[in-house]
Amino acid sequence: MSFSSDAQHAQVLSNDDVEEGRVGSVKWNDLLVHATAFPELKDTAHGLIKIHLGYLPMESVLMPFEAYLRALIHQHWQGAIEQEDFLDQIEDHIKLIRNEDMKYNTCQTYDEAIYRNYENTYLPYGYVVRDRLSQFLGYVPQLEHSVIAELWMRGIMADDTFQLADTIDPVDIRAMTLIKYREVLLTQGQVPADESPLWA
Repeated sequence: MSFSSDAQHAQVLSNDDVEEGRVGSVKWNDLLVHATAFPELKDTAHGLIKIHLGYLPMESVLMPFEAYLRALIHQHWQGAIEQEDFLDQIEDHIKLIRNEDMKYNTCQTYDEAIYRNYENTYLPYGYVVRDRLSQFLGYVPQLEHSVIAELWMRGIMADDTFQLADTIDPVDIRAMTLIKYREVLLTQGQVPADESPLWA
C-alpha cells in the first residue's frame, strides 16, 4: 500500500483509468540506468535515503533518482566532491525523491470520497492512529493535512501480520513526512513545500 495508491482512489472519478495504471510504473531508460550505474552502491544510497527521509519509498519512486545519488557517492569517495558540498547535494537530491513520493497528494482539496472513506474505513484503528501521530508530532494535525496519512496507517495496523513498535518507526515517519509536506503546501504553496526541510 502506498500514499499514491490511496490518493489515486480518491481521484478515480475525475482521472482516466490510463493515468491510474501509470502509478508505480517504471520507464525503461530508468530501469536500464538503475541496473548499470554503480550497482555496488545501492545499499549505501538506500542507507542515505533512510537517514534523510526515515523510510525507503517504493522502487518506482526511487528509480529515476537513485543512479544520480549513487554517482554522487562515487564522486565523493573518489575525492571529487568535498564533504560539505556532498551533504548539500545529497539533501537536495533526496528532497526530489520525497517530492516525487508526495506528488499524488499535492491537490489543494481531496475529493469528498476520501473523507467518507475516513469516516467508514478501519474505524477501530482511527483513534489509535490519530493519537499516535499527535504524540510524535507534538500537536493534533488538521485533518486536511493528515487524512491520507491516517488512512494509510489504519490500513497497515489492520494487517495482523504487522506490529508497530512502541517507539517511533519508519511507518510513523513516512506518515508525518506527508503531513508536514501538506501543511506547508496548503499554507505556503507548492514551491515552499518542495523546498521544505526533510522531516527526519
